[in-house]
Parts: sequence; structure tokens; C-alpha cells
Amino acid sequence: MICSFVPRKFDYHPLSIPAPYNHSNVDSDEVLYYVDGDFMSRKSVVKGQITLHPGGIPHGPAPGSVEKSIGKESTDELAVMIDPFRPLMLTEYAIEIEDENYYKSWIC
Repeated sequence: MICSFVPRKFDYHPLSIPAPYNHSNVDSDEVLYYVDGDFMSRKSVVKGQITLHPGGIPHGPAPGSVEKSIGKESTDELAVMIDPFRPLMLTEYAIEIEDENYYKSWIC
């Protein structure tokens, strides 16, 4: 499955929460390529970064992102997400370029 995150208006209700919710993909891994813009759900993600959330591992917005998103009317993020329905196999190169501090993006 391929999802595109593009600049867009959020829900129109004044009490809507634009930030994504915490979740676990039980049927697939989740890979996100952050192309450009402001990525409200992750405070440490930068343009050009790729993140991998293996199937079954809970993940979601960084602490404080949900509260910070309330009242936002739009986003300018540009990203592509792929949810393959077969487990991904990491290459040695992927392991070499891993951001070993990424897990800390869930710490307040």
C-alpha cells in the first residue's frame, strides 16, 4: 500500500486533532520517506530521512505533538509511506546509516 502525504487543510471542526494517533500495524511494516515540509508528528525527523516501524511495534506522534496540533488548520508536509504486506529485510547499508537516537523521539 502506498500513501502520499501532501500539503492540505485539516478537518474543519475546531476541536479536531490533526496529529495521527498511536497505532500498531499488525499486518505490515511501515516505511516513511520524508520529502519536504514540516512533519508535525515527529519532532526529530528531517527532510530526506526514512523511518521504519516494523509490524506490531506501537508508534505514533512524539510526546506533545497531539496537543501542539490542536487548532492547526493545514500542513505543508510532503512524504510517501509504504506498507508492504511482506516483512522487509534490512541491508547492511541500512544498518550502517541507522540513526541510533531515533527511538528517543518518543521521549518527552
